[in-house]
Amino acid sequence: MTAKRIIGIIALVAIGGIGLFIFFLYATIKTKSTNIDTYEPFKEWVGKTVTLDKETVAFEEKVRMTPNSKYPYMLLDSLHPDWEYVWNQEKRGTVTRIKTFPTGTKLMLEKAIQYTNGVSGSSYPTIFGTIKDGKNEYKVGYPWGEINVSRDFKGIAESWRFHRAPWQTAEDTTYYALPRAKWW
Repeated sequence: MTAKRIIGIIALVAIGGIGLFIFFLYATIKTKSTNIDTYEPFKEWVGKTVTLDKETVAFEEKVRMTPNSKYPYMLLDSLHPDWEYVWNQEKRGTVTRIKTFPTGTKLMLEKAIQYTNGVSGSSYPTIFGTIKDGKNEYKVGYPWGEINVSRDFKGIAESWRFHRAPWQTAEDTTYYALPRAKWW
């Protein structure tokens, strides 16, 4: 073998190694998702049109928490656990209020997805739907559900609890099991 050929092989191996490293880095830190339409409590709601029993607001985030471009707005009500945080973000200008919907607005719930952040590993379920307001249509995601870290740490599958959504008449105090989001 000549020196030129040996250097070529070393360069090829180095470039391949760098490419493989970049691929693994991307696969590790990218946000993973999985469909949770068939899991309780989402299967009870997906595919239904619900009436919102309180005023809700559609927000647009400059840096999106939910990487679903088909549903660009986040829907919240004043009782949502993230309401105060988003309200403060609106004051800072990182979130824009798009539309306030009155009590009695209809929301067609279409699908539910569990997202898992590749860096922190924290998961957040979101239910997506459409609000038709006259000629305008708003595709929204409603972040719904929190994991009880203590239950999850103890290995209890039923670790997810869901605050009262604006279409529910009462809070559901049951804990549910949800899958971890998949890599691909």
